[in-house]
Amino acid sequence: MQKNKTRASSSQSTQVNKKEKSSKNNEQFELAKIQFLNKVAHELRTPLSVIKMQIEAIEDGMYENNDRAFQQLREKFAEFERLMDKMTKAK
Repeated sequence: MQKNKTRASSSQSTQVNKKEKSSKNNEQFELAKIQFLNKVAHELRTPLSVIKMQIEAIEDGMYENNDRAFQQLREKFAEFERLMDKMTKAK
């Protein structure tokens, strides 16, 4: 009878350890995912800043206002913004 109690206790302990390990792995995965998304978003911010500055320069009259180029810059900027928003909301 004592052997059965010991086996049951050992089995329960093993299940608890597996659940704890699984939980820890999930937490590590979530942390890695957040860190990755933050790094990618950071890397995208530099080219977005350049695009935004070019748009503002055109708006301020610093460059000849080429309507087609201006529209393409606006579209690219909006595309990058949407991508970054999706990525940061994936957290």
